[in-house]
Amino acid sequence: MPLLPHASTARVAIVTGGARGFGAAIVQRFAREGCKVIVLDLDAGDAAADANVHFQRANVAQRASWEEALAFAEKTYGRVDVVINNAGITYDSAPIHTKTMEEYEKTFDVNVRPIFLSAQVIAPFMLQQGHGVFINITSTGYTRPRAGFAIYNASKAAVAIATKSMAMDYAPTIRFNGIAPSVGNTGMLLASIGQAEDAQERLRKVTDLLPMRRLCEPVDIANATWFLASEESSFMTGTIMEVDGGRGV
Repeated sequence: MPLLPHASTARVAIVTGGARGFGAAIVQRFAREGCKVIVLDLDAGDAAADANVHFQRANVAQRASWEEALAFAEKTYGRVDVVINNAGITYDSAPIHTKTMEEYEKTFDVNVRPIFLSAQVIAPFMLQQGHGVFINITSTGYTRPRAGFAIYNASKAAVAIATKSMAMDYAPTIRFNGIAPSVGNTGMLLASIGQAEDAQERLRKVTDLLPMRRLCEPVDIANATWFLASEESSFMTGTIMEVDGGRGV
């Protein structure tokens, strides 16, 4: 499943939030397939353990981090084939009137701002290069919102509509698609469930909402991401792929 037909050199992917969770699984899958992966994260985690992986400590809500990543990719590899905007945050479930402006701003800064910054910095290079793929991780929260996450759900809705809009702006040269996971078995889940005494009961109730009766595993998202980055999905753009165990049915 090549990223481009008749490829003779390794493909280059930039992955945000690649140190853990969905991002770490995506990095592992792409590196295993022989891609060169540039990981943008505040924490290296295990990202730099693979020879195909370059870790860059970065705040993806800042334009300078994207400019640095592009400069490294251009100088080292001469190309950028895929950008995967995976980094995101959530918070403990609570009604919106209990949330502060700081929480609102941080949620949108981390979840939405990088979608625009990555396109502003990387898309012109891809246009000149003649090809490229963006994959933005959103959430089923934008179509099937859970109570207590109004700000998070709104930020993920923004990711989805921006993805669809940019798909029209940049076709046919650059493809923009998204992935909407259901509740994932990651550290973000613990953050959203919280540490209250009823946390395990709340987790069970969330899992029971999924027809598949299990959480979304990082490998599920890694596999979907690899498909959207490959030529197997060459006629797909502006699509939000739901990897949700039937949650959206």
